[in-house]
Amino acid sequence: MLSSSLPARGTPRILVFATLVNTVGNGAFLATATLFLTRSVGLTPTQLALALSLAAGAGMLLSTPMGYVVDHIGPRTAQMVALVVLAAAYCGLCFARDLGTVVPLACLIAVGDSVVKAANGAMIAGAVPPADRVRTRAFLRSTTNAGIALGTLAAGVPLLLDTRAAYLAVLLGNAATCVGAALIVRRATPVAPVRAPSGGPKLIALRDRPFLTFVLLDGLVAALYNDMLSLALPLWLVAHAGGPAVLVSAALLVNTIGCVTLQVWAARNLHTAADAPRANRRGALLVAASCVLFALATDAPAALIGAAVLGAAAVHVLGELWLSGASFVTVFDLARDWAQGQYQAVHQTGRQVGNLISPPLITALVVGWGAPGWLCLGALFVTTGLVTPVVIRWALARREPVACA
Repeated sequence: MLSSSLPARGTPRILVFATLVNTVGNGAFLATATLFLTRSVGLTPTQLALALSLAAGAGMLLSTPMGYVVDHIGPRTAQMVALVVLAAAYCGLCFARDLGTVVPLACLIAVGDSVVKAANGAMIAGAVPPADRVRTRAFLRSTTNAGIALGTLAAGVPLLLDTRAAYLAVLLGNAATCVGAALIVRRATPVAPVRAPSGGPKLIALRDRPFLTFVLLDGLVAALYNDMLSLALPLWLVAHAGGPAVLVSAALLVNTIGCVTLQVWAARNLHTAADAPRANRRGALLVAASCVLFALATDAPAALIGAAVLGAAAVHVLGELWLSGASFVTVFDLARDWAQGQYQAVHQTGRQVGNLISPPLITALVVGWGAPGWLCLGALFVTTGLVTPVVIRWALARREPVACA
């Protein structure tokens, strides 16, 4: 039935619709931001890198405190406020003229994005029955991929025009999608603000050692499998394989289609964190297998390189889907009921840490070593696929129910 292929009515469907609207604008902005900031604003590549690094740092430092705020004021309110602030920040970029004006706006955008993601998770935890949480989160991930793909496609026109007016239209359009998403979220069922139990630590997630261990492992793994196709693949093709660059687009297309169409299917049997170890291990081993396929194609004939890349992309996306599904259910299940926003925010911080580590690591392995580097990367996924389930079981064994004050 059609209803079975759609998110549940009410908050799940509202969040999915709001995510689609918001990510279309985000996709167009991400595709044009570099050229806008360098060609229109006038930043040098060094200044752009500095601005992005400072923004990433702000996101990492403030994600967890802002997650506490999400719980304190309620996730629906927090998400609406964050979306409006993001709209104002994108409008502010229209008037940016130098590094001094870009940096605070970039930091505001990074923190605002973190709040939206944490609030989304907290809203699902608070307004969606436990049995439907992972399915709803899977729909959000599918929708995010679809929205960004559509936005990236729409960005082709301003990129072709390559004028300040075209880039400003993207900024204003993205601001409009943020406001539109806020208005859509307003229709969702409100989740009541929660308070930490009196006498205990406020930032409880930062004291949860099993959860922090999981977050760091999960963040590194997610960053690595994301960078495999967008960073490692093109660099490897140039340095070692000699295959056509169009294979990068083909592999990314396979990944996008898989993430959009199969994420809900991959998460269908994940209901509690007890289901996560098997899915995590299966996903990690599949991504490791894709690394082996890439290694086998190094310095191979063109036809073999093409077949290996497409086959590796298909295996990779299946592994990615199971890894992400295991991540969803683990975060939901390990979080304290009164700190869902905080735990979601710490999880985002883990992803940000992974994003810092992955590019130099994956470049050193794949570009520096070629086929042996791919095999080392595969061994890393095998190792995390064996260790992470142990960490999840450790976290489940240490989990203690805590009543709200």
